[in-house]
Amino acid sequence: MSLKNKIINVISEKIVFPGRSLCRCQDGVALFTDGLLPGESADVLVIKDKKTFRQGLLKNITSKSNERALPLCSSFGFCGGCSFQNTSYENQVKYKQEYVSELLNFTGIEILKMLVSPQIWYYRNKMEFSFFDNKNSADLGLHRKGSFDRYVSVPPCFIADKDFLQAVEIVKDFASENNLHAYNNKTHEGFLRHLVLRKAQNNNQFLINVVTSAAGKIAFLESLVKDLGNIAHSVYWTLNDSLSDAVVSNKLTLMFGKPFITEKLNIDCKDYLFNISPFSFFQTNSKGTELLYNEVLRLLNPSKNDILLDLYCGTGTIGISMASNVKKVIGIEQIKQAIGNAKENALINNISNAEFYVSTVEDWVKENDNNFDIVVVDPPRVGLTKDVVKFLLKSNAKRIVYVSCNPTTLARDLQIIIESAKFAVKEIVSVDMFPQTFHVEAVVLLEVV
Repeated sequence: MSLKNKIINVISEKIVFPGRSLCRCQDGVALFTDGLLPGESADVLVIKDKKTFRQGLLKNITSKSNERALPLCSSFGFCGGCSFQNTSYENQVKYKQEYVSELLNFTGIEILKMLVSPQIWYYRNKMEFSFFDNKNSADLGLHRKGSFDRYVSVPPCFIADKDFLQAVEIVKDFASENNLHAYNNKTHEGFLRHLVLRKAQNNNQFLINVVTSAAGKIAFLESLVKDLGNIAHSVYWTLNDSLSDAVVSNKLTLMFGKPFITEKLNIDCKDYLFNISPFSFFQTNSKGTELLYNEVLRLLNPSKNDILLDLYCGTGTIGISMASNVKKVIGIEQIKQAIGNAKENALINNISNAEFYVSTVEDWVKENDNNFDIVVVDPPRVGLTKDVVKFLLKSNAKRIVYVSCNPTTLARDLQIIIESAKFAVKEIVSVDMFPQTFHVEAVVLLEVV
């Protein structure tokens, strides 16, 4: 008998990636829900009933864990930004270590440590806030949990850099005073779409990008740009006329300040400077990035004779911070602006042995040989494609360091690589770059057998 649309009582066994509570129904079928800590029981509404699993919506916690804590943010549970504010940071680290270890246990390598974030609040150096109409005026916020067209207002937000909320208030006041409305994804009417905020936290530089739909109202933004210029080093306007809700640029205009902000990272006891443009990739936790890249360097263990291939190199941060330890760096990234930043970053750090190319990794591996010794891959959440894995397996690389923000796709890719019997996993390290959320980085060392 189907349990769909029925309320049942379940007990949470553990937290599994991506941050879901695994429960067990009376008939033994697994049920996944959000918001329960291990050992807690709750009434849940079954919203999906399949042969092998069920999905439930938490209605009422009937027995609470001693590990449960009062969330700092009043929007917790509704906002899609955080998932773990209901327990201490120590417990968050424990849960993440457990589910990464479970996903990667087939490697036979015990994950001995997790590097914790130096900051657990206000650590995010990038936020994308969406405009939405709230009581006939434009508001700013984040998507509600599990929704693409409903939002939760900010402030509050306790993971975003503190300066971001000042910019949010300035923009909301401006929209209200000028009767500007949010873009509606269904009717495709409205002007204001997104507010993208970036901070070079170690260098105290702030970039603001106002994303709108129609070019005709740009004159309205001049007084806003003046106000934002009082707190920011760079202010951009982006025209986005696409139907997608994603932040897409049809036209990018620098309205105030310099074209980029510059972050400083300390890697291997050396300071490196990195220019960040509105759409270039950069890790969202600056202090955590220093931990991550120092760990990459340790695992890579390069020599002065090595040629390093840096796939999905973004603005060149990893390759540049490793360049003084190798003979040559080759970086590949599909975003043209990011490669422009990478070349600039090499110059400002006096790096002369790094080359960066605009290409998808998938296209580049089809056309290039194996003239390299060590590899760093830091792919998006979808992980590596079959062509990239095939390229790595045919390569002459002696070591590969795989940096992943998604342990499920990491597990898939490692399974294929291990089965080839050419490379073996030697070490896995977890790095928590995202406190209060289920997200976690994993760094894996693969060595040729």
